Amino acid sequence: MRVGVIIASHGEFARAALGSAEMIIGPQEDIRALTLTPDKSAQVLENEFVTAYKELKADCELIVTICDIHGGTPFNVISRSILNGYETVAFAGLSMPVLIELLLSRDQASSGDEIRQIIEAAHAQALTEIKVELKTDDEDEGDFDL
Repeated sequence: MRVGVIIASHGEFARAALGSAEMIIGPQEDIRALTLTPDKSAQVLENEFVTAYKELKADCELIVTICDIHGGTPFNVISRSILNGYETVAFAGLSMPVLIELLLSRDQASSGDEIRQIIEAAHAQALTEIKVELKTDDEDEGDFDL
């Protein structure tokens, strides 16, 4: 199944996340990054969402949408679009681990439910505490145990 992705955010976060993801996993097709900037109204962002959705839907069987925060303007734009009949698997909580996992596995998914499971699993594993333990003085200096 061919899956299109729309990421939306306050400020340039969506574009920056896409650029960073492409630096790690290479150029991506069937993805759009939408940004809400101080000079852009919610209506303009909604128009951009509809345009991106229609472009992707021409070639993709499923559209997945991820925005930055629950309750913000990008979230509200996506919610209104769903209420207006645009079918998408939608999430709030954009992060690099989730975006990369989605982009790497999206075309192997066979359904919206499988995409949901992929995103939820990536999100559950995304936040991990970094624990570093230094060697004691009697061990080799300059080496770190990670």
